[in-house]
Amino acid sequence: MLNPFKNFMSKQTQTISTTGYSPFMLNGTLLSTNTVDADGALQNSDIYAVINRIAGDVASCEFKTDQYSNMLNQPSTLLSAYNFWQAVSAQMMLTGNAFVLIQRNGNGSPAGLTLIPFYQVSITLDNQQNVLYYTVNYGDDRGQVTYLAADILHFRLFVSGQVATELVGSSPLNSLAKEINIQNYSNQLSLSSLKNAIAPSYTITVPAAKLEPQAKENIRESFEKQNSGANSGRPIVLDQSAQLDSLQINPDIAKLLNNATFSQTQIAKAFCVPDSYLNGQGDEQSSIEMIRSLYQNSLSLYIRPIESELSLKLGIDIKMDINSAIDVDHQQLISNITKLSTGQSPALTPQQAQTILKQTGVFPNLKVSAVEGGDDNDNSTN
Repeated sequence: MLNPFKNFMSKQTQTISTTGYSPFMLNGTLLSTNTVDADGALQNSDIYAVINRIAGDVASCEFKTDQYSNMLNQPSTLLSAYNFWQAVSAQMMLTGNAFVLIQRNGNGSPAGLTLIPFYQVSITLDNQQNVLYYTVNYGDDRGQVTYLAADILHFRLFVSGQVATELVGSSPLNSLAKEINIQNYSNQLSLSSLKNAIAPSYTITVPAAKLEPQAKENIRESFEKQNSGANSGRPIVLDQSAQLDSLQINPDIAKLLNNATFSQTQIAKAFCVPDSYLNGQGDEQSSIEMIRSLYQNSLSLYIRPIESELSLKLGIDIKMDINSAIDVDHQQLISNITKLSTGQSPALTPQQAQTILKQTGVFPNLKVSAVEGGDDNDNSTN
C-alpha cells in the first residue's frame, strides 16, 4: 500500500528558519507566513500601545526563585533586567519566538543570559535522535555557532501543533493582516478628508460656453492666482460669466472612519487584552476590577511561556509574580486582605492580616500586634 508520508518520514533532519516574517523552509517546502512586518507593526500606534503595555508589565514581574535569582534579575551587562525581559516579551509578540543563549561558567552552571535577534537563528531537528540544534549566525568574527537545545531558551508565544510549524511560535500579528490594511486605508482616508476640508476643491462653471482646453487652463490659473499666496483668504471676485461651487465632503466618509475603532477592537482581541486598553472606552457594564481581572488573565498568556521554558532548561520551578506588575500600589492586595479579615466570619485574624501585609512589603515596618491575654480569637463565649 502506498504510504504518502514515506518521503517525509525518511528525512533524518528538518531545518526550520525562524527569520521573523520571512517564509519558513521545511523539507524544501516554502511555508509563507509573511503577513505584517514586525518593524512596520511598531509604526501602528495601536499595536505599539498593546505591545508596549504587555511587554512592560511582563518585565515588571518579579521572579520567585532562590537558585538563579541573581541571574534572572540581572541577566545582561548591556541591558537592565527590565529592558532585557521587555525585549524578550516584545520579540515573542512580534515574531512568535524569542531566543536567549544561556552563558555557563567553568562548572557548566548557568551564569548569564544573552538575547539573540530572531533573524539570526535557525532550528534543525534530528529526527533520528529526536534532538534540536540551534544555529546562530552572529554576522561577526564568531561566524555561525550551533548550540544544543539545552543552551538556548526558546520562548514560544503560541504553538499551533501543525506538523510544519510545531517547533516555532506564532505571533498575533499573523491574524491581523486584513485589519491592519483596513486601518491603514482608513487613516489615509482621514488625512485626505482633512486636507480637503482645510483646502477644499472648487468647480468653476461658465454657462452657455464651450471652452477649449487652453481657455479652461487660463480660467483655472486666474482663479488660483486670486486664491493663493498673498491673496489667500481674501474675497474671490468673479464676473457674471462664471459660477463658483465648492466640492462638499461626502458625510458617509465619517462612517468609513469608524473602521479605526473596528481595527482597534480586532487588535486587542488578537492580543487577548480588553479593548478598553486601546480605545480608552470601557464597557458601561464592566467595572475597573473586572477589566483588571480580564487583563490579568490575558497577561498570564505571555508569562506562562517564559516560566515554562525557564523551568525546563534550568531544571527548577520558576514562577513570576504577576501582582508586582499589575498591583503596583498594593491596593488590590489590601482590598482582598480587608475582605478576608472583616465581617461576621473572617478567614484571617488581624494578626495574620498584619503579617501578610508586612511580609509582602506593603508595610515593611509594621509591628504586628500580639494576641492579648492568650486570646486565640475564638469568638465563642463561655
